[in-house]
Amino acid sequence: MGRKVTMYKPTSVLYTKDQLMNVFKSHDADGDGKLLREELKKAFKYLGSRWGSYRTEQALRFTDANDDGYIDEKELEKLVDYTLKRRYTVV
Repeated sequence: MGRKVTMYKPTSVLYTKDQLMNVFKSHDADGDGKLLREELKKAFKYLGSRWGSYRTEQALRFTDANDDGYIDEKELEKLVDYTLKRRYTVV
């Protein structure tokens, strides 16, 4: 007799684009429409990143188009797209 293969369904739910947008906007501590490095790091920690500093540097590298050291409202969508590819889950 052959073994029965059981398929497991993932129980985790991935963040949506809108949810990630809200997470990042909520970490804009001073409400200036810019995510500074420390605010971004806190947002990634909130999302469950074990390497918040690394993820922050990578996110800035890939999404900070004008290389000014923070994410502005124009770059926010690119940040969300970057984060979606990392497949963070709602806990």
